[in-house]
Amino acid sequence: MLAGGRQRARGFTLVEVLLVVALMAIMSAMVVSGSGMLSGTRMRSAGALIMSSVRLAMSRSNAIGRPVRLVFDIDAGRLMMEETRGRMLRVTNHDEGAKAGAQAATEAEQVAAEYARGIIQGPRAPEAAFSPVPSFGSDGDDPAQGRELGKDIRFVQVQTEHDAEPRVEGRAYLYFWPGGGTERASIQITRPGDHVGLTVLISALTGRSKLERGRVELEEARHDTDFQEREEP
Repeated sequence: MLAGGRQRARGFTLVEVLLVVALMAIMSAMVVSGSGMLSGTRMRSAGALIMSSVRLAMSRSNAIGRPVRLVFDIDAGRLMMEETRGRMLRVTNHDEGAKAGAQAATEAEQVAAEYARGIIQGPRAPEAAFSPVPSFGSDGDDPAQGRELGKDIRFVQVQTEHDAEPRVEGRAYLYFWPGGGTERASIQITRPGDHVGLTVLISALTGRSKLERGRVELEEARHDTDFQEREEP
């Protein structure tokens, strides 16, 4: 009886200790892998939110017959939708390159040049005022605050057709016009520890959006002059 009691009190063997350590390592790996999968799911959900918002903005613009825009709050990681009751002209950054003549050298010349442009262009319509779309906000939230991308999900940069350079802070805007018109856009999102991220690409021609792995830059628009140059021998 004494020998049996000593055997029961001997504790764990080396093999048993190694099995416990191996089991703990496997469980830790499963937890880390699970957290990565969860973060990946949040990334895809954020991309799906942007894509569904694009479709909703296009549908609303067609339904009300007025311009609608998506607002990307880069600093806060939120997405809003706004609409206007006024008219809005579609202006691209290519119009900046259409200005002819040398730049005014003195302040007096600048004032004279601005006055001359005002006479040529005539009176300008006031800028369209946008207001939040009430149905776009989350349940119980202020529509002006829009929707959050997701926990720990943030914008890397947002570039639309009317922006000469990507926006990495502040707010960026993507406009939609009645009849299905919109802009080309590249919206990059990421999460902590992810150096690849995801990109939502939007086509101006069809208004469709797609989700791409990695950080995809906005391609330059092709113009008729580009094709003419390629056709020349």
